[in-house]
Amino acid sequence: MVKFRIEKDSLGEVKVENEKLWGAQTQRSIQNFQIGVGKFHFQKVFIEALALQKKIICNGKLQLQTSF
Repeated sequence: MVKFRIEKDSLGEVKVENEKLWGAQTQRSIQNFQIGVGKFHFQKVFIEALALQKKIICNGKLQLQTSF
């Protein structure tokens, strides 16, 4: 049995499953626009590319800080 909690925002109250980490506005978005949750997943190669990009940027910033 799924348990719900009541979340409130400027539009009123909305039921959200207890295990979900989002609030009322995200729940309304999921109900009104059937996109995102459960339908779109990043591929592993995309996540690895983002991680590599962040690593390179961090290394560059470290080098700039130590060169002064």
